[in-house]
Amino acid sequence: MNAPRRHAADPEVIAQTTGLVNFLRDMVHSSHQRQRDDRGRDRLWLADLPEQVRRPTPREDGIVLLLDHVSQSTPPELPEVLDGWVDQTACLDADGIDPPLAETGPGHTRLPALTSAAEEEGEQDTGTTLARDQASEVLRAYGPWLQRWRKWAERERHERPLRALYDKVYAWHQQLALEDDRTELVLAIGLLAWTRPGEETVHRHLLTQ
Repeated sequence: MNAPRRHAADPEVIAQTTGLVNFLRDMVHSSHQRQRDDRGRDRLWLADLPEQVRRPTPREDGIVLLLDHVSQSTPPELPEVLDGWVDQTACLDADGIDPPLAETGPGHTRLPALTSAAEEEGEQDTGTTLARDQASEVLRAYGPWLQRWRKWAERERHERPLRALYDKVYAWHQQLALEDDRTELVLAIGLLAWTRPGEETVHRHLLTQ
């Protein structure tokens, strides 16, 4: 038995339809609820990009930012003659002072050293301790090595912000690939920051894409 058809003007039909429309409206509104204070979000200020990075400009392909991966380099290797005279740990700190040459260190001299091929003259540690001003070979090797280290440290300080920026953006890329249904990347402009005693703080961008 077919149910009787109900007219659109039926009060019960109108009430049910109105309830459904209100439900859908509330659901859409809640899903697009604007966040008034977005300071808790992870962000990247384009104005704070490292000076080596080209600032975004309008492009036909729509690309905003292009980044190249910069591999981390290692400090120049210490010459064998400086072994025991320069702290290896200090060589890794590009922000620190020049790795100092110790006041004293192991003595090296030219002694016969047996090799797998033949007996050749080589440099060996004699077990003695020398003062720095007595170690002429050490002093001659330290100067050129220090110049190479300074160039490395300067390059490392220059490239470090680029690596940090690349790592941050790449982490976003990985997160979006895994959570594209829950996470979005937003490009925004025009920051509104407003605080009034007793009211909710407003801190958000006006235009987003």
